[in-house]
Amino acid sequence: MEIRKVTKHEINQVVTIHKKAFNDFFLTQLGDKFLWVYYYSVSKNKNSILIGYYDDEKLLGFSCATFLSRGFHKNLVKENLLRFGIIGIKLIFTKPGSLIRILKNFSKSNKSIKDDGNYAELLSIGVYPGIQGSGIGKQLLTELERQLSFNGIKLLSLTTDFYKNDKTIGFYKSLGYEIMYEFIAYPNRKMYRLIKNL
Repeated sequence: MEIRKVTKHEINQVVTIHKKAFNDFFLTQLGDKFLWVYYYSVSKNKNSILIGYYDDEKLLGFSCATFLSRGFHKNLVKENLLRFGIIGIKLIFTKPGSLIRILKNFSKSNKSIKDDGNYAELLSIGVYPGIQGSGIGKQLLTELERQLSFNGIKLLSLTTDFYKNDKTIGFYKSLGYEIMYEFIAYPNRKMYRLIKNL
């Protein structure tokens, strides 16, 4: 077993795990190319980290985070404008509603609560469905927290669904995360923002 940085040559494996772990999620519906560009962009960004859990060199799970939530996705798109632009043009003709949803969800916050985004944010964590519950997710998140803390990060946040999500919320709470606030993501998805002191 080894947890290490995911290389650009392994992004396709990350995409495969994402699709299997989040089969009915919005980002999955945007297609393989979008997922590849997103995770590739995260992997090479100086303000983010993408790590994987390997067993005999096989990637079984991954986790990624940004060091600073505020403005991260806008900057990520700017840094990879051509790649995201090509996907955006395709979405205009194939799934225009998806493009609107992406733009409206750049900021995940409750407008009635002051949130400066001055914390690291867990962007994604995924494990092959057949081995979920085996502790891989916990190991990935613990290592991610360790690396963030080593880099001087004091707070790590994440967002997750409000409804029918007790198992996932319980997982994060068992690792010390607390509910920061509730919010509505576009178009009408109730979410929690959780946070933890590292």
